[in-house]
Amino acid sequence: MRNFLKAFLVFLCWAALALFLYNPNENYDSLETKVNAIENKQSSLSNKKTDTTKKEILKKAEITKAILKKQVKMNANTFPLVFNDKFITNSAHTRVLLPKKFYYFKDSIFNFLNSNSGKEIVINAVYKVNEILTDKTNFGIARANNLKNKLVKYGINSNRITSKATVKEYKYDKEGYYADGVTILVKNISESKRVLIEKEISHKTLYISFRKSSLEPTKALLTYTFEIKNYLKEHLSKKITIIGHTDNQGNTETNQLIGLERANLVAKYFTKNGIDKNRISVQSKGETSPITNNKTLKARKKNRRIEVIIN
Repeated sequence: MRNFLKAFLVFLCWAALALFLYNPNENYDSLETKVNAIENKQSSLSNKKTDTTKKEILKKAEITKAILKKQVKMNANTFPLVFNDKFITNSAHTRVLLPKKFYYFKDSIFNFLNSNSGKEIVINAVYKVNEILTDKTNFGIARANNLKNKLVKYGINSNRITSKATVKEYKYDKEGYYADGVTILVKNISESKRVLIEKEISHKTLYISFRKSSLEPTKALLTYTFEIKNYLKEHLSKKITIIGHTDNQGNTETNQLIGLERANLVAKYFTKNGIDKNRISVQSKGETSPITNNKTLKARKKNRRIEVIIN
């Protein structure tokens, strides 16, 4: 009986082996199912990746569209400069008031104009029909000029700022203030104004404060430097000559050296701010070419100057 059971167990083992060898469909189906599952998972991941890529493309397209809209706006003949804060006017006077945090507007305009040589700004201030001054001008033009003077004092070329006034009906608040009285527009520079500006750039007299071995930079000097850079880009064959002038105080030979030293300091400043040194030459005329007599302190100060000629 024991031998019979052993023989029967051996038979079952061989039978199981035979089923495995001669009927592999079940094993194959199981493997295929797993493969399909993996492929489906990969496909799902691929679809997710494709969806993500599509989203990224759409996002980039939206960004590009926004940039193009901005460029179209920038290329328009006239458009407003938009600030987060307001220019405030008052019924009692013609000054333009600014919140302390809004003084950034000068730097914003300064940078914008230096980066866009073909543009100018128009300051448009509104006034009521009865807001007339004793000289028969109006509050609007006086307010626009008040803001223009602030910008010119900051270092912006006055030829790139136009003042304008528009009559309008509006209401001041109880304290006499109005927060929408001034708008700054950007427009293309006219051909006649462009000629005037280029003439000024090509022959300029600078009054600069010098220390012993350095100059004191100003916003006006930086503005002029940007103007030269843009001018030279359009006139590739032209070069700069910087001439130093002094008053007649002291020794003639010393004044000649002082004039040359100051011309070199200006040349160094131009080069530091991106102008090719190979397009700059310096010279000194010392005290030999005064534009007025040297009899007074004011006159001598006028003779101490830097002359820039581009031709």
